[in-house]
Amino acid sequence: MKKGFTMIELIFVIVILGILAAVAIPKLAATRDDAKSVGIKTDVAAAIQAVPAWYQGQKDARILQGIALDTSTWKKNAGGEYYEWSDENQVCITLAVWDVNTTANSGTVASGTDINTSNGAWQGTHTPVFRVIKTDDANATPTGTVCKALWNDLGLTEQNITMAGKKVTW
Repeated sequence: MKKGFTMIELIFVIVILGILAAVAIPKLAATRDDAKSVGIKTDVAAAIQAVPAWYQGQKDARILQGIALDTSTWKKNAGGEYYEWSDENQVCITLAVWDVNTTANSGTVASGTDINTSNGAWQGTHTPVFRVIKTDDANATPTGTVCKALWNDLGLTEQNITMAGKKVTW
């Protein structure tokens, strides 16, 4: 008699491995998205603390001077005034320095006339505010998987922090 596995035994092993793979692969993908969500939320929390503190100490309103963001995931706009993180081709979070005289959904992000690009000195007429802004449109809702997790499940909220380190509301 030959020793070995029968065809039925091999089919059962393949079916069991298929079932395990069907359960494990989605869990692995979800874990990757969860890790990305937590990493982005950590970036935002660190920026909320670091950028105003950097401004208080150095009088430098440039975001990247206050915190080292991963520029492969956080993209600078063409003018260099703010940073955006996108999920599935939709802007999910914007980190920006604004003039305090703007309202929540109007006005403009600080421009080159507000921040001296060579030394970061604030040249605006009012106190600068560090803002965490949801999506690129005030009326839009996040659509990406990671973006939804950040705003809905992980409790990320829009923030307005004066460069004196105090939370402000509009």
